[in-house]
Amino acid sequence: MDTRIIDALKAIRDTYGDGVFYNLTTARNLLNDLAPTLRKERIQVANFLEIGGYFQLKYAEDTYPIVRERLVSQLMDTFAVDEKTAEWVLNVFSELLGFNINYDGAVYRTEDPAKEKPAPKPRIMKERPASSEKIGVAGKERRPIMTVPRPKFDEKKAIISRRFAQRISADLHSVAITRDGQARSAGPNPDGQCHTNTYDWRDMKAVSAGAGFTVGLRADGTVLGVGRNDFGQLAVKDWTDIIAVSAGTRHTVGLRADGTLLACGQSRHGECKISHWRNIVHVVAGQNCTFGIKKDGRVLVSGDNKNGDLQVSHLENVADIGYAAPGRIIALLQDGTIARVGRENYMRRSFSGWRGVRQISAAPDYFAGLLENGTVRLLAYFWNDSGVEAATTDWRDIVAIAAGRHHILGWKTNGTLIAEMLHPDISRNKGQLNVGTWEM
Repeated sequence: MDTRIIDALKAIRDTYGDGVFYNLTTARNLLNDLAPTLRKERIQVANFLEIGGYFQLKYAEDTYPIVRERLVSQLMDTFAVDEKTAEWVLNVFSELLGFNINYDGAVYRTEDPAKEKPAPKPRIMKERPASSEKIGVAGKERRPIMTVPRPKFDEKKAIISRRFAQRISADLHSVAITRDGQARSAGPNPDGQCHTNTYDWRDMKAVSAGAGFTVGLRADGTVLGVGRNDFGQLAVKDWTDIIAVSAGTRHTVGLRADGTLLACGQSRHGECKISHWRNIVHVVAGQNCTFGIKKDGRVLVSGDNKNGDLQVSHLENVADIGYAAPGRIIALLQDGTIARVGRENYMRRSFSGWRGVRQISAAPDYFAGLLENGTVRLLAYFWNDSGVEAATTDWRDIVAIAAGRHHILGWKTNGTLIAEMLHPDISRNKGQLNVGTWEM
């Protein structure tokens, strides 16, 4: 049995929960990203998911042998595969679910091996040799310092989160890539930023909404753009070998497969002077600035730093950057916590309650964080400069979010897209919430 496919399935399950396997298209797309070289195995797994095999196995318990036999027959009959192939697929998911078979044929379920690993023991710093140096009250001896090691960064989870996040985006308008690879848009369209429902915008891989324009990445590595082009932010037609795009306020940035960047549009503050950057794995275009996250988790930045707003060089182990406005910046660290970067008078409120954050998204007046449990937290500045922390209380099972200026998008595990108006003035709704019929 090829353990690579099992590792990919575990990464998906650990990140999004079992429910993701009940959505065939979502699970298949994730496998395409995590196991791109295992074409034959991915097809077999997709066949299994299509007949609802994972759901049946998950709740088999004492009836496991009967359910297994039925699923083997279904696979063979429905998809014309041999018995050996069907058995292999069942073994893959049996191992994932913790089913094992004794030599006597008895079936039992074990816990996920990942859960059986003991929690890491706190690392205790060695006590220094006795000396005349004292700390605190005179005569009080130095105590050992205990530190808990930072959780290890899971690169596969990061790949999954970024892939989801790249397929939805928002500014004043909403844009997303639907199940069939078409880029769909909704909302105000004064500059033509919603003109993506055309044949050219098919077979898409990523989209990004800017201020009055939209850019999209095709599966072949080329880039499209529609909407406002007053600063040349749509000069992307000659770009090739692109793996990610990000639209700022007046400029566009593309990440190439070799870790270098291309940029076009306004560069009055140096936001497009980034061609010399290397080893970049993630890019964020903001207002008059560009952030690049390197493979080692450090951050590069170029842009308007007259007020010292872009001081990010001290950050380590960064997974993403959320740029709301000048002075309001946060960093998502690889351990799922948040680091504040902006001005103290804008960033008074602590993010200590945001734990297990999987993805962040930012708009001029708020930050949004997607947690591991599929819920969403907000820190909004609509009402005061200190920010009001809240949660989208009725949002559950979310796999990706996109913060627009006045609204937020959420992609659910069942393949639907939901939207909610956040701005206090409901008249700001200009159709950007009309995404409920899109099949993701």
